[in-house]
Amino acid sequence: MNEISANPNLSDVRLRITKIVLCFWLVGWFLKAGFFSFYIFEEVIVFPYQMNFFPRFFQSPLVLGFFYLLPLLCVTGLYRDNAFYLRFSGWIMLIASCVLLLHQDTHNDATFLTSFWVAVWFLWLVYQEMSTNKVMLLHAKSLALCVIAFIFAGAFIGKLTPEYWSGQAFADIFMQQDYGWIGQWIRAHFPEDNIRTGFWWLSKAIIVGEGIMATAPLWPYSFILWFGIALMVSISFFTTWLIFSVLACLIGLLYAVGHMEWKN
Repeated sequence: MNEISANPNLSDVRLRITKIVLCFWLVGWFLKAGFFSFYIFEEVIVFPYQMNFFPRFFQSPLVLGFFYLLPLLCVTGLYRDNAFYLRFSGWIMLIASCVLLLHQDTHNDATFLTSFWVAVWFLWLVYQEMSTNKVMLLHAKSLALCVIAFIFAGAFIGKLTPEYWSGQAFADIFMQQDYGWIGQWIRAHFPEDNIRTGFWWLSKAIIVGEGIMATAPLWPYSFILWFGIALMVSISFFTTWLIFSVLACLIGLLYAVGHMEWKN
């Protein structure tokens, strides 16, 4: 029998975890499909540019389009309780995110960075041979926190500059770009000086929050679960909901392992 429920290498709890993570991963991957469909299938073809730093494979628009659409095959993993389909989905997630992370036209989009590391965790999980759910959950939870910490460490270190700590960078971006419905309401009801004063405090809160997430393995999991999800959702209030293309897979990773802890 190939069903995961009958396979000692892939338990029921692992099945639920992987499906939650896979669902959130696909949401994040295709959240900006409206933008990427134009960018990948029109703009980079009509107005190609060449960066000699990248090998030819990672300059090709055809490669870019193929690997962006490839994860559509992962939908099978959501509907089939079968080890083969989940492992197949894991390899597609890993390969597609790796290619777009290294491609000249998408290497600077953090969507594919977070997607890649969550795919690494996902693929590790579906190949584990542990039969004890508690042992598997402990390892899965620990590695999930390491992935979260690694990603947020980069964001935290990148903001340790006078411009970000003072709030100037955040305020400049906020005032110059159309960032979210809350942002539009704030700009319409408050003078710029008050907004910049608010960002003096808000920038510090964001940096401290990212610093806490960068040390995620040191905190109780229940705290990181709720604090991390609240932080990532809050960031979207002052940016744009499209930020979930980067954050959805991380939210799914936190929620999935925490959800299994509640159930057991």
